[in-house]
Amino acid sequence: MKFLSRFTLLVALGLGLMGSASAQEFRFGGLMMDRDGMMSNDMYTLSQVGFGFGTARSMAMAGAFTSLGGDLASMGINPAGLGMYRSNDVSFSPMMGFNNASNSASAWGENSLSRFSMANLGVALNLYEGASGGITSLTLGFGYNRVADLNYNYGFSSQSAPSGAPYRSIIDAFSRQMGQGGIFPDAGGALNYDYGAAYYWGGMLAYNGYLLDVETDELGDYWTSANRIGSNASVGHTTGVESRGSVGEYDLALGMNISNKLYLGATFGLQIVNWKRELYYGEDYLYSSTPVDGAGYELTAPASWMDYNQAVDIEGTGVNFKFGAIYRPIPSLRLGVAVHTPTYYSLERSYQAYMGTNFNPAGDTTPVLDDVATNAWDFTSPTRLMVGASYSLGNVAVLSVDYERDWYNGMRVKNIPAGFDYTEQMYREEFKDNFKGSNTLRVGAEVKPLPMLAVRAGYGVADGMLRNDKSLYYNRPLTYRTDCISAGLGVAFGRTTLDLGYQHIQNKQTDYMLFYALESATGAFDTASPMYRTDLKRDYVVLTIGYKF
Repeated sequence: MKFLSRFTLLVALGLGLMGSASAQEFRFGGLMMDRDGMMSNDMYTLSQVGFGFGTARSMAMAGAFTSLGGDLASMGINPAGLGMYRSNDVSFSPMMGFNNASNSASAWGENSLSRFSMANLGVALNLYEGASGGITSLTLGFGYNRVADLNYNYGFSSQSAPSGAPYRSIIDAFSRQMGQGGIFPDAGGALNYDYGAAYYWGGMLAYNGYLLDVETDELGDYWTSANRIGSNASVGHTTGVESRGSVGEYDLALGMNISNKLYLGATFGLQIVNWKRELYYGEDYLYSSTPVDGAGYELTAPASWMDYNQAVDIEGTGVNFKFGAIYRPIPSLRLGVAVHTPTYYSLERSYQAYMGTNFNPAGDTTPVLDDVATNAWDFTSPTRLMVGASYSLGNVAVLSVDYERDWYNGMRVKNIPAGFDYTEQMYREEFKDNFKGSNTLRVGAEVKPLPMLAVRAGYGVADGMLRNDKSLYYNRPLTYRTDCISAGLGVAFGRTTLDLGYQHIQNKQTDYMLFYALESATGAFDTASPMYRTDLKRDYVVLTIGYKF
């Protein structure tokens, strides 16, 4: 697999710096380009846990459980909370998720998605009960916790007015990319999808779809779309993104109670990553007069449409550890701290692309590019530090506040598939120059108007991950702020508990382009799509059924 360097380290994430001996150098990128490899923004997305999931009680209180404990969600937040148990507990938490997208351009296709999943499933086993002095109790926990929801749809359409040359078409970005890379057909006019040219597959598809031609001048061969797309064409852009998958974690945890004052805990987590994406991009070439090329000559067979489809499949595992402590200086006050080590991910990735045009309606499909086994992508997520305090008014009410710090600039790549020209050190600089430590605040409250009834609410906000001005991150839609509003109810019937939780999550994302070719020397766009914005809103309803024994 042969790639050229495609990132600008000091400006926007993954802008696509290209190395070439040509007089004119370009950087390439955008949502529909650079899909042939694992980009640092993909690792950034997989590392975001937001407000996580758990039991209905923890979700209703926005996950503010660093100091609170006594809940199966503690295994994934602060395992010291398992030390609060004085009996056995088992519960499961089915969940419905409702995802909606809002776009700056006119909506197209599906912009909403509903999915059923399991938010949390676990058991806490009280292994030991002793006297009030020394080790008072030991609790072992097994559980599953959904860490991240990767399910969403969005689509939109827009139109660019005729702009002469360059055209506002992804085909022109491909022509620059192919020329700069020195990729041309063989003597028989063929371009083969060999394993070493995956970076150029988009341009090869365009050539095999008769949207690109090779011409020759005094400087040699060059690529052009001028014989196919008229200079007086306005370009309609249609985009659809479909994402499916999640990150789930299986936890093995142990919590200890020392004299009902100090609680200690540790968790080993095994994460399962399953992320599938399909990206559709279509162009319509619209003419209000006779189609002509840049020199004004009539085109006898102009392009009228193009459909470009890409599929990316990422699967793998990750491992981490969590350590925590809770201290009760007085019975009503709890102070907690937890550290989550980086998750070490080993991911396998597959990619394939297809393009159809009015010249080739049957379309052309690339081979499948697999990065598997020793060619897997290995990286580590940020270290997380969580501190919290909670105060209770007897058995009537409790207020809990958490602060979390995540060091995104500390992400590291540990293995890269053979032949990938971007080094681990370059990734490290990418993370360092574009990300920083983020801040997350969670506040949760619970009131019991009746001994058997609990009313809960919460709020949280996470931001500050991007080091530079967010206008520079136009290569992908990246989440830079997440807001959470939550509420819920709980009812106890003896040993059985029923809890209902609701969360409203809003992800604000950076503006982005679908494609661009940027002149390195001048910083001017040779060709580019319009700028777009997509924000995601998610609503979750979870029911936890628990039993203490």
